[in-house]
Amino acid sequence: MPVKKKTIDTIDKFIFGLIILFIISLTNSIFANQIGYFFALFLLIARYSLNRENKFEKNGLEISFALFLTAEFISALFSINHTQAFQNFFKRLVLIPIVYTVAASVNDSERAKLYFKIYLGAALITMVVYIIIAYEHFVAQLYSIEAKGPSPFQYVMTAGGLMSITTIFLFALMLNERAKLKIRVFYIAAFVVSATGLFSSYTRAAWLGAAAGIIVIILLKRKWILLVPIFALAVLALFYFKNESKIYRYDYEDDKLVENNSYATGGRASRVMADGISILVADHQNGIAVYQNDRLVQTIETPSPAIIVNKWRDDLLYSYLIDSRIILLKKGADGQYQKEKSFYTTGITYDIKTRSNNLYVADLDSGLTIFKHPDKIAVKAHYSSMKGITNFDCDSSWFVSFTPEKNILRLYKVRDGFPVEAVDSVVNKSPNGYLYLSNKMVYFQSDDEFLQYKIAEGKLRKVASQKLKGIFRMEIYREQIFACTMNGIIYSADNNAKQPLHFREIAQLNYSPTDFKIAGEQFYFSYYKRNRLTSIFDPYHDTNIERFDQWRTGLKIFASHPIFGVGDIDLNKVYSEYKDPYLKQNFGHLHNNYMHFLVILGLFGFSAVIFMFVKIHLLNIKIFRAVKNIPFVSSYSLGTAGVFIGFLFSGLGEWNFGDQEIITMIWFTLGLNIAFYKSHLKSQDSGSRTGE
Repeated sequence: MPVKKKTIDTIDKFIFGLIILFIISLTNSIFANQIGYFFALFLLIARYSLNRENKFEKNGLEISFALFLTAEFISALFSINHTQAFQNFFKRLVLIPIVYTVAASVNDSERAKLYFKIYLGAALITMVVYIIIAYEHFVAQLYSIEAKGPSPFQYVMTAGGLMSITTIFLFALMLNERAKLKIRVFYIAAFVVSATGLFSSYTRAAWLGAAAGIIVIILLKRKWILLVPIFALAVLALFYFKNESKIYRYDYEDDKLVENNSYATGGRASRVMADGISILVADHQNGIAVYQNDRLVQTIETPSPAIIVNKWRDDLLYSYLIDSRIILLKKGADGQYQKEKSFYTTGITYDIKTRSNNLYVADLDSGLTIFKHPDKIAVKAHYSSMKGITNFDCDSSWFVSFTPEKNILRLYKVRDGFPVEAVDSVVNKSPNGYLYLSNKMVYFQSDDEFLQYKIAEGKLRKVASQKLKGIFRMEIYREQIFACTMNGIIYSADNNAKQPLHFREIAQLNYSPTDFKIAGEQFYFSYYKRNRLTSIFDPYHDTNIERFDQWRTGLKIFASHPIFGVGDIDLNKVYSEYKDPYLKQNFGHLHNNYMHFLVILGLFGFSAVIFMFVKIHLLNIKIFRAVKNIPFVSSYSLGTAGVFIGFLFSGLGEWNFGDQEIITMIWFTLGLNIAFYKSHLKSQDSGSRTGE
């Protein structure tokens, strides 16, 4: 064998191995994935330099790719950050060849089938691991805390997007393949595993993408009848998982909670408090609802959803809004509440409380702010050194805070309401926690343990611990302390300063409360539940409100840079310049492919992107129509068409084009689809020659 042929054969073996590495790691390791891709691309180029055989065949997308990259380049020239824009231009430039690299590494349809089967196997193994971790996430009640799934391999939004792609492919195989029974059973079982993993990610954009992809597959196969059960399931989900919002009132009798009454609120009962004979509810989009004798007597409209309401002074309340504004409510002589003024702090607020007639606001990124005079909001004390606090409590002598970055509980001495000196700290295992300070005792709920510290001689002395989970609110009533967990377990303990608390369970609510307060002889619990599916279209859902703010800010940026945009850059800095001043958080992207492209590339680049998307979709449809009668190949092509539409729909709520793992997967699926198509054309050509 000639030396050159031996070298080519060796290179081909290495390329095959690297592509396998690339495929296996598509859903679990971006590092290994990119090693596989870039080295395979390098070897393909080296192979060409040796024998001048061009494996990179045209596929009809070259003009659309060139227009997109031209738009990226021009935008970088006019960018407000040339360096970063050219870096991202280069990133787009080097990832698009994944399409050609995958296609070039396939010699025939059997090699393409092998690649796809390896991908499915690796993806399913990854998802089984994910489901196991998601179960642990569920047991630890982290779904309630974080409202999202775990992130063992990549960020959960990315994980959800990757699992939606696998789910769409498996649906295509399940629907289209006419295989043996055991193979069909495998496809069904694999689809169930994939759908379970996708559901466990708790990512709505991924759910939307999967639904869109599956519907496209049904439409392409003209299986209209399947739309009926899908529609029926959607209706069932809408009605079975109903939206609810309630206030529950209980009496405490013989160490038991006895439900006295409950009533529905019009919004989402996030917090509840008592003010004399009035019960006030932070009712989200319905503002502040005021009840007397379980009847609604006043609704206070707020400029954005209200999520906290509490007392500052005897006749003065405050409400914290979802957009980070704080509004003051004055109680009049007639018992009615009037809005007085609104203000905001400079950072991202994680905790807010009133203690000793002072309002304390802990901002993660800017520190602690203390307001002493509601009529003089501009007069305040700010502690920039106290950044990173997510939870705190205080009294007239002590201030205790929790900083999750290093899991630190820190104790401060207090003078005149101000934390003047840090005197002690302890490190906990958990990055999550709830704090409560009472009678020189600090109570801390970690992930799986309720810890008790006594403040003695300026030190935090651990005196007890109890294996409990999920306590998020504590209240004192007579000689007892009551605690409420996120899943509705109520504990009670004797409030004896000389002895550590030992909680005993006294009730199990049949719902997950959002707040717990004791007023007089009554125990109040707020509760709301929202349908996760309908929340995709809910304008008052927390993340949707955040997205609307981002898109509104994005339109402002676009208005200033309409033709070529600001460049393909991280938008964090420019976003901070255009957002409304009370919006605390800055964002590097806009959680929408189309809005983001409009901002970074302007109208010229946006048009190029839409043209590219249309061309890719048309190519996928062309390939499916050409191979629709070929077993397995047609299923893959059908799945690819669904996957790309799913990607476009997910992009309505995510910047998934900018997610390297997701776009790598999209380019891989497109490249393999082209490889199947090229193999089909070659087999047709070979067949026609044989016929001659």
